[in-house]
Amino acid sequence: MSRLSAQKVIRTINKAISVNPTEISFTQITLKEIDGAFEPRTDNITITVLIYLDDGSTQINVNSSNKGTSYVTNRYKMLADKDANLEVNPKESIKFKNDKEKFEIKAVYPQKVEGIICGYLCDLERVD
Repeated sequence: MSRLSAQKVIRTINKAISVNPTEISFTQITLKEIDGAFEPRTDNITITVLIYLDDGSTQINVNSSNKGTSYVTNRYKMLADKDANLEVNPKESIKFKNDKEKFEIKAVYPQKVEGIICGYLCDLERVD
């Protein structure tokens, strides 16, 4: 049986992002330990990701009228490469704007193979 290698997963994630890349920018505030004390550090980060609709979402609103049917969902997923270094905690979330829509990263799931982080899968929510 063939084994899944970290390099194959990294190449696959990078190829998926290159098919439909989206560049996002956000400001992240983290606490860094300096001389035994925590000091806030502000970083402006720009990364290239893949944003897509969540297929498993059960929160779909269907709007029907004479002109047609509209399907609205606020659940999205995001795939980022291994260099994104994303971190979300309950106190500080990441919010960004893309194509006149605002998103918030709700959860980040690092994808690890052979002990190496190959990418990040994120839950997004569209906010108003």
